[in-house]
Amino acid sequence: MAEWLVLSGIMLMGAMIPGANMAIVMRNTLQGGSFNGVITALGLASALLIHGILSMLGLIALISEIPSLYSAIRWLGSAYLLYMGITFLLTRKTDTDSASSSTGCSHPFLSGLMVSLFNPKILLMFMALFSQVMQTQQEWSMKLLYAATPMLMELLWLSLFVYLLSRPALQQTLLRIRHRLEQFVGGALVLLGIKLGLG
Repeated sequence: MAEWLVLSGIMLMGAMIPGANMAIVMRNTLQGGSFNGVITALGLASALLIHGILSMLGLIALISEIPSLYSAIRWLGSAYLLYMGITFLLTRKTDTDSASSSTGCSHPFLSGLMVSLFNPKILLMFMALFSQVMQTQQEWSMKLLYAATPMLMELLWLSLFVYLLSRPALQQTLLRIRHRLEQFVGGALVLLGIKLGLG
């Protein structure tokens, strides 16, 4: 059980580090409200559950040993981050003034899912962590708990983040600078996409 507590703490701290996950949740929350923010968080968390199950089955180790497959995942992830970043950068100020015209919120679950699912760094992190805490003799119930823990920690933190973004005082401030936030988030996603593509 001590290993599970350590894993939970690592995953919670990892979720709290600003990155593509928080950027897309913030963008979708400001554009489409707290509902879209939570749905985006569910997409991100679902991707982590998939990573956890793949780790449990030993498939992540297999993926990391096949260079062409690993590279394909890396390039897909990079291309998706670049696409989203450029979309945000090209959003006009008049678009950000109208929540109904948001391009990033049409499929908030899918946008969250794709950001995490095609991030090979998450694959490698899961392989490193799970190789330390999962043993072949463990019961399946314990393995499932380990696989579900990253999803639960991500959902816990991002739901709190959405709640904070939805507070009236903070939301009014953020809405006033929404267009600049769009540009900042778009630029950050483009940089992350380039960094991911370069390995």
